[in-house]
Amino acid sequence: MLIDLKIGKLDHRDVGQMNFYLNYIKDKEMLKDENPPVGITLCTESNRSRVFVEYALGGLSNKVFVSKYKLYLPTKKELEMEVKKERERLSLKGE
Repeated sequence: MLIDLKIGKLDHRDVGQMNFYLNYIKDKEMLKDENPPVGITLCTESNRSRVFVEYALGGLSNKVFVSKYKLYLPTKKELEMEVKKERERLSLKGE
């Protein structure tokens, strides 16, 4: 798995760069029994244009995912609330 942290919005060059990395890993570093690598690009600013992301990633055989990340860590209370919410979601799913 390759993770790329970007400051700012996603750009078509970022997608090409990740695709380059994935192709290199598949060709030079991957072992025969391993699954193909997956690339995740995290950006500080969301790219509001869904069309841009669809066309930038369209036709790539490599798996590349794009998301937004925050520049600060969540508080203890925020983490506790998230864990509680996830536990409730999982308990409802099991019923």
